[in-house]
Amino acid sequence: MLIIHSFYSKDSFYIWGECSFKFEDIPKNYSVLAEKPQLLPWCADTTVLNDALKKLCLRTRKKPSQENAIPAFVMLPSKNGIPVPSSQLLGELPENSCKTILSTYEVKALQLKEEELYALSEIIKKSGERLLVPGILFANDLKYISNALEYAAIMVSRGAFLPDMQIVEDDYVSTWKPLHLAKYQDIHSAYITNIPTILRSFSLNADGVFLKNSGEIAEAILHSLLDSIVRNSQTAGSRGKKINSTNPHEIWMRSLSWPKTPLSKWHEDMEFLYPQIREWADSLRAVTGQPWRLLMRVEEPLAEGFSWTLSWHLQFTRDASLIIPASRIWSPDKIEQEWFEREDFNPRQYMLQALGHLASFVPVVGMSLESPYPSECTLSSDDFFDFLENYVPAILDQGIQIQFPASWGSISERPRLALKGTVTEKESFQDCGQITLQDLLNVNWSVSLGEDILTEDEMALITELKTPLVNIRGKWVLLYRDEVSSVIEGLKKLPSKISHKDALILTFSDTHNNIPVSGITGSKWVESVKAVLTGVEDIEILPQPDGFTGKLRPYQTRGFSWMAWLTKLGLGCCLADDMGLGKTIQALALIQLLQNEGEKRPVLLICPTSVIENWRRETERFLPGTAVLIHHGGKRLKGQKFIQKASESSIVLSSYALLFRDRELLTKTPWSGIILDEAQNIKNPDTRQAKAAKAIRADWHIALTGTPVENHVGDMWSIMEFILPGLLPGRTSFIRDFLRPIQAGETFAMERIRRMTGPFILRRLKTDKNIITDLPQKIETQVFCPLGREQATLYKAVLNSIDSKIVQAEGIKRKGLVLSAITALKQVCNHPALYLKDKSEIIGRSGKLSRLSEIAEEMLSTGDRALIFTQYVEMGTMLKKFLQETFGREVLFLHGGVSREKRDEMVCRFQESDNPPPFFVLSLKAGGTGLNLTNANHVIMFDRWWNPAVEQQAVDRAYRIGQKNNVQVHYFCCRGTLEEKIENLIESKRRIANSVIGTGESWLTELTNEELHELFSLKREAVEDVR
Repeated sequence: MLIIHSFYSKDSFYIWGECSFKFEDIPKNYSVLAEKPQLLPWCADTTVLNDALKKLCLRTRKKPSQENAIPAFVMLPSKNGIPVPSSQLLGELPENSCKTILSTYEVKALQLKEEELYALSEIIKKSGERLLVPGILFANDLKYISNALEYAAIMVSRGAFLPDMQIVEDDYVSTWKPLHLAKYQDIHSAYITNIPTILRSFSLNADGVFLKNSGEIAEAILHSLLDSIVRNSQTAGSRGKKINSTNPHEIWMRSLSWPKTPLSKWHEDMEFLYPQIREWADSLRAVTGQPWRLLMRVEEPLAEGFSWTLSWHLQFTRDASLIIPASRIWSPDKIEQEWFEREDFNPRQYMLQALGHLASFVPVVGMSLESPYPSECTLSSDDFFDFLENYVPAILDQGIQIQFPASWGSISERPRLALKGTVTEKESFQDCGQITLQDLLNVNWSVSLGEDILTEDEMALITELKTPLVNIRGKWVLLYRDEVSSVIEGLKKLPSKISHKDALILTFSDTHNNIPVSGITGSKWVESVKAVLTGVEDIEILPQPDGFTGKLRPYQTRGFSWMAWLTKLGLGCCLADDMGLGKTIQALALIQLLQNEGEKRPVLLICPTSVIENWRRETERFLPGTAVLIHHGGKRLKGQKFIQKASESSIVLSSYALLFRDRELLTKTPWSGIILDEAQNIKNPDTRQAKAAKAIRADWHIALTGTPVENHVGDMWSIMEFILPGLLPGRTSFIRDFLRPIQAGETFAMERIRRMTGPFILRRLKTDKNIITDLPQKIETQVFCPLGREQATLYKAVLNSIDSKIVQAEGIKRKGLVLSAITALKQVCNHPALYLKDKSEIIGRSGKLSRLSEIAEEMLSTGDRALIFTQYVEMGTMLKKFLQETFGREVLFLHGGVSREKRDEMVCRFQESDNPPPFFVLSLKAGGTGLNLTNANHVIMFDRWWNPAVEQQAVDRAYRIGQKNNVQVHYFCCRGTLEEKIENLIESKRRIANSVIGTGESWLTELTNEELHELFSLKREAVEDVR
């Protein structure tokens, strides 16, 4: 494990690292009490750091020599002369009761280039629950600097920065500094507060190590990053251009586009200029961060030809309803004066400073300052539009509030100019039951402004506009020329006939081929469907379909009925229920219903390779007799043979990898519908599998995912484009109109997208009260996993070595051989390294580990926690290492070698700490009884004991009195191996299973040689490539 840290010093950023360690490897004479700071024992070598950057695709240059390592010094907590690691993922120190103190240590660092810092920040932003490179974890200090870079970029985009000058080691240096605006004060305060303590104590000098002020170091980091961004954003022609001028102001301004260097050559000129710059910058900052802020009110003209008025007011920042007009500021009454004095605030000085600052970038405000008591200014329509177009966003970003007339709302919520369709349905369509989605409707298109349909005279008025401000029906409206042009062109392009499906989509969407549309009216059918989708009317709850052998719970019946209603309309949907709520069973019920109604074409079901067998099993269980074709593996059907076999099947199961690889074959096959399980696999629309999914035609598309898509707006577009193409605007428009505004915190854009997509996404949580009343207290599922090719080879080798010996042996010797074979084969099913005992590479060699990582990733995304049981201590060690290196989260591991004190500490941390580890690995013998671990809501049996009593006791660690959540139990089983066959054998004898297998695996030794041969044999379909 490598944890990459970062720090800032003297306008540069550095990285250093901590590596995994063992306490016994620390020199016995190591102590922080030495004369000079000691090297941190587990400090990463700079070659290790460089290799990590290469793995992250950040460095291609040769490994640095140790001479290039930069010594740095930092204060870290220590106990009894030994430093404390930043994470228990690295290793553990012996318990001791010594007091924790701060001590200075040396670390070896690498300086980051600007482009490396930017690239590293991008990588950190993209990383999710799973580590991008196993075993490489980003420390909180590095994440903080990455967030600071993003914060600096946002400030630059808002224009919240200004040119300045600073003195560095007796030299003058031009710089760009952040301008902190009152509007974003809460964000900036959080940025200061959240700085990790470790960033405050770094120094490149051993004598300069001390805890610096949080605000100072946080501001220095932000200042450095913002200055770098602004300089790099200068045009290529202006960067580094030689200065021939002798004008100090020009020299200063030109130098702001250079790489940051001292202005030594112009020292005397800068000495003269520096006080002027400081005075100007300080007066500007005096306007921000005050208890009162400037408020601007817009007052409409009384009629055409009259002027617009901007009036000035003061608004109290802690109570927005408290507003005082400027006319009273110059002669406040007693109460108002007390308000100002209580806050130690000079309103007249502030008003003049604020208006002076405003006038520096909004010229029309300067007219107001010609009065000794400025209170307002008047503007013509042209000047007012120029004010709206060019200055309003900058004014708002400066923390100055603008109050528009009540009929306007905010600028982003102003009435939209769009096209509204009115349809006339044929008489034969009046009965909604006779309508199909492809039936055409005649549409008359009109131009609407908000809720109003414009007349021809009003249309003529807006098309002849010379200014975007127009008075329509007594209200002033802002209409941009490109909006008007888009609508006029749209009238020519939109068809006079559209299908019912397009009409329905336009009811929820606000664009059609990038033409603004405000809906469809006049269709009885569309209105009835809309009423159901928006919850005005209830969906008909269907009975369980005949032939479905499961029992749907009430919330599952609602989900199945919802999907059935939409698919009958030919509409797609996304079932995004929490893990464990039964998305699979709801989808299978839908397929059975369609079969019962006469659907002959198959459903294409795409899922991750690791769950293909689970889908087959669940289909066999709930839809017995249903023809299922598994399209997977090297011997899968091709060409016409596949198409013929698919047409004879009800369900075709395949994987995301083959979705792209066999896309041409899949597009030629007629499908009734397509279901994508774990549909987050297509969240990136640029991937080949996402493009392939959208290319396959079917009557309906369904996405299943346990990931909360509504929390990841950027991922939503691709999934929605799959289930209902055209509902959302094109990707470029989506990023511009939705993603960026939502990332900037604009609630209106979020409300728009929820209104558009909400009817087609159904998500229920395990914590919902309505769901909890429906759920069983315990959900048990079989998780079928493939064998990797290496596992299959070892499995066959074990069989070859043991088969003849068992046939020839008798009595106790035979029993011993059988139990030995079972153990060996179970170890192979877990992981090759467990059987070989060679401590070799873990990742990419086990089907069970591959499936575990998928379940774990989904669990982490919803904040769940799991107990993971295994019989083998060595496997537990591997599971801990694998999960820590894959997700960068601490994993507890309890086994027989753990002391009672340590065991109690683990239990306490898992049960009672504020941020407990998400995974607790336990050996079945040590952790199967006597523990209360109700903080877990998942139990994973990684390998099987085949003793119901023992396994039930393990499950009861989580499923017991005090458990507030429902518990999901995952029983892992390698298909086509003895694990699956024993499970089948137990299932066939379920009624007497407890008495038959109550003693563990010994009952298996009583099987005949022929039965054992069949039990141990490996099925061909069990083998797959695993990652």
